[in-house]
Amino acid sequence: MKPSFYAFLAFSGLATAAYGHTPLASSTPADKASVAAPVKELALQFGGDVRLTAVALVDASGAKKAVDELPTAVAAKFSLAIRDELAPGDYTVTWRAVGADTHVISGEIHFTVTPQRSH
Repeated sequence: MKPSFYAFLAFSGLATAAYGHTPLASSTPADKASVAAPVKELALQFGGDVRLTAVALVDASGAKKAVDELPTAVAAKFSLAIRDELAPGDYTVTWRAVGADTHVISGEIHFTVTPQRSH
């Protein structure tokens, strides 16, 4: 076989590996969303099963907000209760997970809490 064939196979394998990671499919609150107070839960939905290894929620000043302990189960969807009351303002969620392919994936979600709407 020609060397170019081996290069093609190597490149094809790298492309498959690069696209094999399990992405974050959605979140609640969604990235860049504005949500009315109170915000009581954080939900992360992945494109496949992962083991969630870290989640942190901070306000605009960097102060950490308490959320439930990380679940130990491997799953595609996680819901964590937010234990602290979130005042109106900007928040960032950072997360990290390990996919079935053993690759670590991570990301951030930014959202804004708006004052509670009156009825």
